[in-house]
Amino acid sequence: MSERLFHLVPRDAWHAHMTVDGGSAPWEPPSLASEGFVHLSHADQLAGTLALHFANCSAVVLLEVDRVRVAADVRLEPSRGRALFPHLYRALDADDVLQTWTLERQGGWVLPKLG
Repeated sequence: MSERLFHLVPRDAWHAHMTVDGGSAPWEPPSLASEGFVHLSHADQLAGTLALHFANCSAVVLLEVDRVRVAADVRLEPSRGRALFPHLYRALDADDVLQTWTLERQGGWVLPKLG
């Protein structure tokens, strides 16, 4: 797997998580309990994920996930439009996160330059 991996979190949920143990506890989004995995996206899938799943959010945090650290626990599986999406079958550890960006909706979502 050579593509960059990303995870989106509503800003308020991420800030609440970061206040617990300084953010050192693993991130366990609701999907981990309900579906058994953490939803990830490749860079070219982010705009669609934001439009579909974050339409009611005013701000989100974009996490870049270390693809090497999580490789053993990621599966590419068909999802929206039968496209293959990465799914992480465990909690996201603090050390799995390479960098973060806060995105605020300004009429639409503006993604950082990820190239």
